[in-house]
Amino acid sequence: MTQQPQLILCTTDSSDSAKQLARSLLEKKLVACVNIVPNMTSIYSWQGELHEDHEWLLLIKSTAERFSDIKSTISAIHPYDSPELISINIEDGLPDYLTWIQDSVK
Repeated sequence: MTQQPQLILCTTDSSDSAKQLARSLLEKKLVACVNIVPNMTSIYSWQGELHEDHEWLLLIKSTAERFSDIKSTISAIHPYDSPELISINIEDGLPDYLTWIQDSVK
């Protein structure tokens, strides 16, 4: 059975938090890889106010079949009350890379 590869986006407030989230997901074998994009600027509306903060973006490679477990893991340890967690199905890519993602996730 082929698993649906996904790219999952999540932001957090620090390098330490980003690394903790990534390591937790990898240790549980829920993901193949997490890239951390450091110190980006996010401008957003939250609870009726405009905010501008530095955040770290996690680019998480996994499968749709593990997304529920990823949501549970991130919800349990993420420092935000309502963290960003968005999944995007990967419709195409290099076959060897997509197979690697599928083979890495348990």
